[in-house]
Amino acid sequence: MSQGKLKFIAAAALLAFAVDSQVLAADARCISLKSMAEVEREIVDDKGGKSVKRVAASKVVPGTEVIWTITAENTCKQASENVTINNPVPAHMQLVANSVTGAGSDVTYSLDGKAFAKPDQLTVKENGADRKARTNEYKHIRWEFKNPLPAGATATASFRAVLE
Repeated sequence: MSQGKLKFIAAAALLAFAVDSQVLAADARCISLKSMAEVEREIVDDKGGKSVKRVAASKVVPGTEVIWTITAENTCKQASENVTINNPVPAHMQLVANSVTGAGSDVTYSLDGKAFAKPDQLTVKENGADRKARTNEYKHIRWEFKNPLPAGATATASFRAVLE
């Protein structure tokens, strides 16, 4: 695959993610979403010490693990109830198992973007029989925050996905 095509795929994946994130809330106009794509890089300091730092995912090649962070901010003067973030796994990417986080939320997944359930309830047909869906088959993630989001507060959700 050519470098130009790789860059296009990476850019398309990043753009698709930013455009398709949705928020649901009692008053969705109060919730502003910000999406960020990062990768981890090893940094060596002047003394040779190594550490891992997250940096913006400006160049992504197949096999790269990208950390996606979605921040929901309540921009209104009152708490917002029933805050829910729906997010697709970007095109040309596969969700990394056990990488989804969102403090104070219930997380569910979808194979089609319509029906959401816990992993043990997601099945696919293979050779005429039902089997448990694999993490790399999940196409959407939903975070339902259990408590109201206070005025001016933020809630964060994240996951990792690998570029195919």
